[in-house]
This record gives sequence, C-alpha cells and structure tokens, in this order.
Amino acid sequence: MSQRPHYFIQHALHAGVNEVLWINPYPGRLPGLQDFVPGRHAKEPAGRLELANLHVESVQPVFPLEPFHQLFKLINFKSLHQIIKKIADFKDENTIIVIGKPSLLAVELCKKHSWRRIVFDAMDNYPAFFSGYSSKSMTKIEENIVDIVDNILCTSHPLQKKFAHQANKVQLCLNACTPGFAQKRKNTKKLGEDTLTFGYVGTIASWFDWKWVVELANLHPQHKIRLVGPLKTLKPRELPTNIIFDKAISHDDVPGFLSEIDVGLIPFLDNDITHYVDPIKYYEYRSSGLPILSTKFGEMSWHHADTENSTTACPFNLPTNSLYFSPSDIHHVTWDMRFAELFKNTIMK
Repeated sequence: MSQRPHYFIQHALHAGVNEVLWINPYPGRLPGLQDFVPGRHAKEPAGRLELANLHVESVQPVFPLEPFHQLFKLINFKSLHQIIKKIADFKDENTIIVIGKPSLLAVELCKKHSWRRIVFDAMDNYPAFFSGYSSKSMTKIEENIVDIVDNILCTSHPLQKKFAHQANKVQLCLNACTPGFAQKRKNTKKLGEDTLTFGYVGTIASWFDWKWVVELANLHPQHKIRLVGPLKTLKPRELPTNIIFDKAISHDDVPGFLSEIDVGLIPFLDNDITHYVDPIKYYEYRSSGLPILSTKFGEMSWHHADTENSTTACPFNLPTNSLYFSPSDIHHVTWDMRFAELFKNTIMK
C-alpha cells in the first residue's frame, strides 16, 4: 500500500465513512511502441490493501479505445453496464464519489446518478500520458469531469494553476508519507568528508534524467549511486562504474533502504508529466532525515522556495539544474496530517 489513493481510503474509513467501494482502473489505450521497451511492464512490488469495510471491484475486460468515446461505449457496453449496476446497488443518497483517474466511466456515473458530493483528486496531468488525437480526446474527458464535480483536489501548485478557471472548486492538497519513515538515522556521515552513498528508490521510467545522474556520478567518482526499482526504460549503454542498480523492493522495505544511504535523489526530467507532480519520495526522504538532491521539476521548485532563507550550504558539487535540501530545512508530514482538515472541512461537510 504505497499510493495516495490507498491512504485517502484508509483515512476515509477512520474519518467516519462507513463503507468504501473501490473500482480498479481499466486500461485507457492500445499499446504503443513505447510499451515494447524491455522491462516496461516489470512488476512493481506492492502491499495488499486490506481494510475492514473496503470492497474492491474491477471492470470486466474492456477493449482499450477510450479516446474514441462512442466506439468505446459501444464495444464495452456490457462491461460498463455491469459495473455501473454494481455501483448503483452499493450507493445511497449519502454516497460520495471520488474520481482518481479521468475516464468515460467516471463521467457516466456522475451524470446518471445523484451524489452527496463529487470529488476529483487530480494527481497528474492525465492527458499527457497520451499523444495526438488521443491526448485531445482525454482532455475533453478531463474537462467534462472538472465541470461536473464539486471539488478539485490538486496535488501540486502547477495542477492548481492548470485548473485555475475552476478556482471556486480548487483546493491544494499536496502529498505526504506514512509515519513509519520518521525514524532516527544511524551513523550519520559528514557530507563533506566521508565516502557517501546517494540513493534513489522508485520506478525508473522515461522521465528519469540519466544525464543528470551521470553528471553527478562523474563529479563524485569516490561516492556510490544506488538506483533501486523496476527499470522500465532503456538505460544508457555506458554508465560510470559508481552507478549501481538494485532490484525493486516492497514499500515496506523502503525505510530500511533509506537508512543505508546518505543522500536521497529525485532525478526527473521536467516534461508535460513531471511538471505537475509532487513526488511522494520527497516526503519519504525528508521524513527519514535525509538531505535531498533533486532536479528542477514540478512541485520540487515550490518546495525549494520554502527553504530559500536557509543558511545551510550544499557541501558538495552539484550537477546543473539541481536543488539541494538540507535535513534542517524540512519537516515530517504524514497522510493523516494532510487529510485531517480536508475531510473535516470539505469531504464530510
């Protein structure tokens, strides 16, 4: 259990929600050339979401043509009808619907049924995961959703800006992490003197900034750079020898890995996807007491602006396009801390 929606549901059940029906998302498009990159579909370790009063349903297999709206509805009529009926049987006049992924199913549910409240938890720039006509088509679906809903929760300032035309609905609700990451570090090293281990844990995909990582490795050949996670993109053929790859680990094992490194890395390119992201690993690193090195992208620039008055200088050379966060400048934020006011003043209002 490692993603924002999981913790949202967990908090909901603790905040007075009696039952939750979770609908697993279905694929929205046909495979493209990028999907045939070796490792693209490598399995990611994940915990199982098991909570009392949580019911999980999946849409029966659908043909993934969602960008072609009418064709998608026609071909997948039976599967969509079945899941809509299950949801209708579950809901009552006090049911709140929360949309985590824009879809035609979400639009249909909002239009066909009455709800106590309709919430869109905007976690990324979803149309950017598509291209050409498909991207424009998915933008229309997203626009339909923001027009219908009562509240738009934005996980980053760039998303808040994107939906500024719906300012009366928009609320900033950044990410966080679990309390388990807040633990004292062992054998803290002096950053300017000892041999260090820089570490990254998470998916290594198309948005991974290899150029930045290589530059860091070349600037500090005496230090190790450990990259932990599924490799879902092609890596450069020749990499510095101090870059070490480790297999993916479960989310429960991440705190242990963080206790073994000295500096947390977030090396992402700034593109139409990452520009809107508030990376959860930022909160995990900082709650573990780690100094952080990041590229400039998405919410990271906003986080860094909060530390501009810091008197703590970075003790080592940095690649271009870098942000440095000292452990003394950052504080622990849990999901319960993040969601408490949200549920009290918005969701359950």
